[in-house]
Amino acid sequence: MSEVLRKAELLDGYVGLCKRDYINSLARSRCSYTAWPDQSLAKEALAFLSRQEADEVQVVIMDPSAEGGMPHTREPNVICIPAYFPSSSLKTTMKHELIHIYQRKDVDGWNRRAQGEGWTRVQDKEIPENWRRRCRINPDTIDCRFFAWQGRWVPLPLFTREDKPELRDISVRWLDLKEGTVLGRVPTSFTQVYGDLSSSAIEHPYELWAYSLEKNG
Repeated sequence: MSEVLRKAELLDGYVGLCKRDYINSLARSRCSYTAWPDQSLAKEALAFLSRQEADEVQVVIMDPSAEGGMPHTREPNVICIPAYFPSSSLKTTMKHELIHIYQRKDVDGWNRRAQGEGWTRVQDKEIPENWRRRCRINPDTIDCRFFAWQGRWVPLPLFTREDKPELRDISVRWLDLKEGTVLGRVPTSFTQVYGDLSSSAIEHPYELWAYSLEKNG
């Protein structure tokens, strides 16, 4: 299984990117990003997918501390689940992560959906460095980290503390590209379209859709 992770790293460079980023590296200093010796949970996880879906993905059971115990995906089709993950949550989690696999496979298609809903892709360099360095890097959105809602408001998944960053402790603030300010409140126009959502769902349109589709199919 470590070979699967090695190949994933060659394709997406995720672990290396986190190591080169001071705050993200600090947040993962107590995490072990390795495959778990017991991979039996992978079979249980795959059972929640159709045969066709299961043939399209690989499941790797990770050290419980990897990514703070959060399930995630890697290139090209790898779903990472932490060891001891509760069986009661596997079905919805696999549906969620499968959406991220589809997003990886059809970047142009999902970008068209983003544009159709009012999202515009934003290059990393357009985010002020003092804010960009505080953003938690998400393996599911690594290839297109930032989008602007209505071409103006960019959700930023910021670590609550810079000195003691925790992977699960973030707050989403909104960079106003027009005014150059960062707001704590969600733009009214966003709430009118999507409603009140958790920080995990609003940090990126890819997460927004994954959470929506895991619930609604």
